[in-house]
Amino acid sequence: MSIEPRAKVAQERVLPGPVPMAPETVAQLRVVRRICVRVAPEGLDVGVAELPPGGLQVWIDTPVPVDQQESWVLHHRMAREVALAGWHCEADADRLLVLGWSAACLHNRVRLLQSGLRRLTDFEPTAQRAVQLDGRAPDEEPAAALVSAVCAAIERRLRWPERLAELDGFERSSALPHLQLLLAQVTGLEAKVAAACQEHLVMARVLARAVCEHYAEHSDLSRAQREVLAESRRWVHASSMIRGSAGARPGSSGAGRPHMGLAERRIAASVINHGLPRYIPAAVAPRAGYPGFEETEEGAR
Repeated sequence: MSIEPRAKVAQERVLPGPVPMAPETVAQLRVVRRICVRVAPEGLDVGVAELPPGGLQVWIDTPVPVDQQESWVLHHRMAREVALAGWHCEADADRLLVLGWSAACLHNRVRLLQSGLRRLTDFEPTAQRAVQLDGRAPDEEPAAALVSAVCAAIERRLRWPERLAELDGFERSSALPHLQLLLAQVTGLEAKVAAACQEHLVMARVLARAVCEHYAEHSDLSRAQREVLAESRRWVHASSMIRGSAGARPGSSGAGRPHMGLAERRIAASVINHGLPRYIPAAVAPRAGYPGFEETEEGAR
């Protein structure tokens, strides 16, 4: 009995699976999600995914479609906040596109950081709010809980700590030298703003605790607030003098850019020298108000 030889069977073709996202894209996605979730109203989910040509796309992820006008407003509000971090954004009623770094947006962030840093040199509003205990009464809750609540309220008013926390752990880089230098300046200024905010929170904690201690002695809240505020004025004055003397450098006019910190130098050191970097103009004089994160409408348009 003859048996026909079996024909050779071609090997099964394995289709390529989805390409995993690059680590830097994953980190960017995480930061953009944090920003957009903060902007979105409570109860609305935000979807973020990689955009195949490059970048990210953001949309409002709800079972029931959102009204087109409301969707347009939300996407543009998200675009404004994400652009304040330095990315170029395009938004419509359907989605938000987050593309690469924008020199204009990074320049705007530099101006915002410089303005915020100048405002944070004024400790008087923080001292005033700290001794007021955020409208709370010292005899209604433990002193430790009261002090924590006061510090949390002042941190929310400063606004910068929350926004800087959204970028925590995110390594920013660019293949273009002028963008890399801008990112270095942004990173250095962010470190200075974070340190200044921490000084305000330390002062708030000390003053709020002092008011509670004075109140425990004579049970007169108004008197405790006056005494602590009077004592704090000497600290505020001394801090301003120390900051002013530290900022002045021998042989410098004081009109140039702030001294580069360690983080700035580490980033800028990786940039190939392609000529002198463009000068970053100093921000205009800040408007009167609480020393915190002040957003400019011009930077988001």
